[in-house]
Amino acid sequence: MTELARIRKAYSVSVEGLSPIAVFAPDGAKARAQVISSIRDAWGCSFREALDFVGGARRWSPFDVVLPPRHPLAASLNPKILHCVVHAYGGTGLRAGYRDHFYAGADDWVMRAALYHCLFRVLRIDKGRDGRTDMIMYELTDFGRNVARGEVQTYPRHD
Repeated sequence: MTELARIRKAYSVSVEGLSPIAVFAPDGAKARAQVISSIRDAWGCSFREALDFVGGARRWSPFDVVLPPRHPLAASLNPKILHCVVHAYGGTGLRAGYRDHFYAGADDWVMRAALYHCLFRVLRIDKGRDGRTDMIMYELTDFGRNVARGEVQTYPRHD
């Protein structure tokens, strides 16, 4: 049985005196609670005061984010290799996908294994003072990006 894509639901939360705020949450109550918490932190007010400023939350489905299911290879990869792939992609939070590279030593076994699995390609080779290969910049392949996308959290707690 194949997994279905995951949906990161978007909600529009109204705040008195501000434009509607887009929030990703599993439901409207959690979206509203996130905004109340943010207002309490930013404005230094009590829960009751923040509650007076925050209106309701409405689904804002045009801004939903579709995330793929976990790639089958991810479960069988060494955790260190998977960590490099996810790190190169920019993590698993809301900013995931903002980058696509990883810089490592020429003798790094983890990156050699990642190359073997076709998750990366060599982007640039840097030579040391002695003229030998010192560091290598790797770039995620499309396959590597697909593996990384499957690791992105549906609702990350912190970015």
